[in-house]
Amino acid sequence: MTLGEKLRALRSTSGWTQPEFARKLGIEQSYLSKLENDKSIPSTEMFDKLCTAYEVTPDEMIKDLDKEYIRKNLMHIPIIANTSNNKHEIAKGKRKAAVIVCSTFILVAVLFLFIAQLELLSSNNQYEYSSPGVDYKNEINACIKSKEEKLCYMKYVGLYMPNMYPQPTRNGTTDTIITKTYRGSTFNINLDVGSRDYFLKKEINERSTANNIFLILAVFLMTLGILGLIVEARFYSIDKNT
Repeated sequence: MTLGEKLRALRSTSGWTQPEFARKLGIEQSYLSKLENDKSIPSTEMFDKLCTAYEVTPDEMIKDLDKEYIRKNLMHIPIIANTSNNKHEIAKGKRKAAVIVCSTFILVAVLFLFIAQLELLSSNNQYEYSSPGVDYKNEINACIKSKEEKLCYMKYVGLYMPNMYPQPTRNGTTDTIITKTYRGSTFNINLDVGSRDYFLKKEINERSTANNIFLILAVFLMTLGILGLIVEARFYSIDKNT
């Protein structure tokens, strides 16, 4: 919409004829006709008169006007130039903030990706150790000093094999430990009664929950940042060409 079209629409809404409105403004009807047909551009003083007569603010007067039309024809009017420049600066500031936020999302996403891939906070390696049973060797040896050998083996292991040497000192209660810390091919844990020897059964390489979370966040933030930049570029292009 041009200013002339806006003036005709306002006059039509107000119910004034062209001669009546020209008299109200104190101008010739021919000049008003030129304004309404975009054959003449109002001066700053005339623009103020038009706004006052129609009881609208300068912003309301140019609200529906084509931006390119305003740039080409009305920027000589200080209040319009200031308003346009202020809007441009505000829009520019918002675009800059949006770009910074989106770029920050992308940088944080890259950081999370490195944390997950390099296993900086949580290792993907796990080690499974297995124990064949509780070993009561020390307890059995101490028992034998005061009791019959068979009774001691039966008490702790639950079996006695007189023709076998050495006698089994472990029971059949197995146990498994999965840890992120490598503790060697074997290690021993002392219990309240007896002890356990743990042997490395296998190494597990499986992405940890923490690293999965970092990867999900990295993908989410990267997608959000890239989409934000694309949308912002699109809006900038539209705003520039309108």
